[in-house]
Amino acid sequence: MHLTIRRFERVDRDAVDDVVESALRSADAYFEDVPALEDGDIIAEYVDAGGAFLVGERNDVEASEIVATAAFRPPTGVAAVFVDDDGSTAEVKRMHVHPDHHREGVGQRMYDELEARAREIGYDRLVLSTTGRQTAAHAFYESNGFGRIGSTTAAVADTTLSILVFEKSLD
Repeated sequence: MHLTIRRFERVDRDAVDDVVESALRSADAYFEDVPALEDGDIIAEYVDAGGAFLVGERNDVEASEIVATAAFRPPTGVAAVFVDDDGSTAEVKRMHVHPDHHREGVGQRMYDELEARAREIGYDRLVLSTTGRQTAAHAFYESNGFGRIGSTTAAVADTTLSILVFEKSLD
């Protein structure tokens, strides 16, 4: 598969929503009552804040389709609680691969590009949070050099979730 990794564009909105929802449903981490980000929020929360929002687009003779997302920004929310940040840390967010493209190396390619772009901007550490039930994500991040630095719980759509926080030095 030929995969092009590029910045999010407003025209990608519906495809990004499909990838995110499909990936979360397959990981048993999707909640109906959680609002999706709006286009302006993606630009403001990621790009304008000093980060990036990327899409992975499969290109072949028959079609082109977005199959993955990955983003980073300055830490907020749960991850920020575990980081004493001086502006050198980026929070990894929205790492999703459509389940039809699992085990094709798409997630690794997205992560590698995300890390490279974070380094280019000048970040020297990455942090992320994920639910305790996303064991495949834990293994993926650990295989990429992340270590667990903490845990907490969060109420999401009338459910209490275990949240694990990981970090990685880019030095």
